[in-house]
Amino acid sequence: MAYIKHTAIHTTPRAHLKYILNPGKNEDMKYSTAICCTNDYAAACEDFKEIYEAFAKDKFDNRTKNIYESVRIHSYIQSFDESVSPETAHQIGVEWAKAMFGEYRPVIISTHTNTGHCHNHIAVCAYDVKGNRWFGDRITYNLAREASDRICLEHGLSIIKNPKKHSSIKYKEWDSRKKGCSWKVKMADVIDKLIVRDDVTDIASLIEKMRECGYVFTNEKRMIAKPANVKYGCSIAKLGYGYSMEMLQTRIANKQNEFAGIKISAFLGVQVDYAVTVREKQIELYRSRSVSSNISYAEVRRTMELLNYVHDNHIHSVDDMKAVVGKAKTKAEKLYYRYNYLCKEKKLLEQLKKFGNEYHYLVNKTDRTNIEQKRLEELYRKFLPNAFLGRGNYGDPDWVQKQIDQIQSDLRGIDSVYAELKKANSDYYRAWNGQELLERTLETDFDRIRKQEHLRKQIEMYHQGYELQENGTYIKDPHATAVRNAELDYLAEIEAEKQRRAEMEYLLELEKQEERARRRSYDYSR
Repeated sequence: MAYIKHTAIHTTPRAHLKYILNPGKNEDMKYSTAICCTNDYAAACEDFKEIYEAFAKDKFDNRTKNIYESVRIHSYIQSFDESVSPETAHQIGVEWAKAMFGEYRPVIISTHTNTGHCHNHIAVCAYDVKGNRWFGDRITYNLAREASDRICLEHGLSIIKNPKKHSSIKYKEWDSRKKGCSWKVKMADVIDKLIVRDDVTDIASLIEKMRECGYVFTNEKRMIAKPANVKYGCSIAKLGYGYSMEMLQTRIANKQNEFAGIKISAFLGVQVDYAVTVREKQIELYRSRSVSSNISYAEVRRTMELLNYVHDNHIHSVDDMKAVVGKAKTKAEKLYYRYNYLCKEKKLLEQLKKFGNEYHYLVNKTDRTNIEQKRLEELYRKFLPNAFLGRGNYGDPDWVQKQIDQIQSDLRGIDSVYAELKKANSDYYRAWNGQELLERTLETDFDRIRKQEHLRKQIEMYHQGYELQENGTYIKDPHATAVRNAELDYLAEIEAEKQRRAEMEYLLELEKQEERARRRSYDYSR
C-alpha cells in the first residue's frame, strides 16, 4: 500500500532538490528519474528556475520568507510498507508522476532506501513549459491519492480503504483535545450551556453572558473571543458548523432542540442510551468542520423531539415503545370506524330527505304494481350500502322524520370525531416513526458510541443515577435524582395497579368457579 503526502516549498527550492537527489539516500542515483528535465542537481535547479521565472514573474531563489510567497516546488512523498521493493516503488512513482503531471512539466522522482521502508520523493515544478500552474489543494490531493491507489492495485499492492478525512485542526489543538484541556472545546461547552438560558435571546445577549463567564472579545464584530489567560483569540465560527452566526441564531430561536443542560441521570432504561446518543450526535454536528457532516440539523431536531417523547410517555424500553404504538394504532382504528359509520349516516340522510317518503309509502303498500315493486327494489338498493334497512317501525306514519331527526342528532359530533381521528392518526404515525428512529439509532449510532471506553463508563454511571461533572467525577445530582425518583414512583404505582387488577381477576375467577361448583352440587342433589 502507498500513502501520499503533499508539502508546498515556498522559500528553499534548491535545498529541497539537493535533499531528494542525495546519492546516499537513493543508492547512488540508481533510483532517480527525471521528466522534462535532468536528474543532475545543478542542471535540475536551472531547469526549474528557468521555467518558474518565465511565468511567475518572480525570482526562484527569493528568500524573504513572506507569508504570501508563492510556491516554487510541490513536494509529494509516496510511502510504502516494508514488503515493497525499491524497484517496484520507483516504477510506481514514475507511472504515478506521468499520470498526474504528463510529459511537459519538470518532475523528479527519487526513491529513498535509507530507512526501514522505501519511499518516493517527487519534486514538481509549479509551472509546466506552457505556463500552466499546478495548485496543491484538496482537489488535486484527492486526485493524487486516487491515481496512486489505482496504480498500486495494478501492481498487486493493497490500498488504504476508507481513509480518515483530513483534519484542519493543528497538532497542538488536537493534543489538547485528546488530553481534555482544550480551551476551545471548553468555550464551545460554555456557549452550548448559555444558548438554552432564557435570558439569551440573540447574539448580543450571548456575547454579554460570555463576558460574564470571563471571556474577552478582541473583535466583537467578527466574534473573536478567548479566555482572559490566553494570548490569541479564536473566531467562534471556527469552533464548528454549529457556531457560525446563522447557526447560533437558529439554535437560540429553537432552544427546545438543544441538549445542553439536560441531566442524563434523570432518565431510566433505554432513555439513558438514547440521551447519550442524542448528545453525541449534537456535538458531532455542531463541532464538525463543515456542513457536509453525516448528520443534519433536521436529524438533530428529530432525535431531540423523540427524546422528549419517550420521556413524557414513560417509555423505558423498545417494548414499551411498541406498546405505545399499538395503543395509538388501536385508538386510530376505532375512530376511523366511527367516522366511517358517520359518513355513511350522512349519505343516508341525503337519501332519506330525497327518497324517504316514497320508500315509506311503497314498503307499507300491500297491493304494489310491477312498476311500484321495481321502484321499491331500486330504492332498497340505494339504502342498502348505508345499513339503513330494518330501523324503527315502518308502520309509524312519522317514521321518516324520526329517522332524519335521529341521524341529524348523531351527525352533530362528526366534526369532533374527524378532529379526533386526525389527531389520533398523527399520534400513531409519530409513535410509529419514533419506534423506527429509536430502533435504528440504538442499532447503529448507539452501538458505535458505546464502543468508546469513556462513553461506556458514562453510560454505566448514568444508569446508576450518577451525573458526570466538569472535573470528571460523578455525583448524584439533587434535581436529576428527584426526577428519577418520581419516575420510579410512577412505575411502582403502575406495577401496583397491575397487581391489584391481577388479584381482582383472580378473585372473580374464584367466585365463578365456586358458583359453577354450587350449580353442579345443586343439579346432583336434584
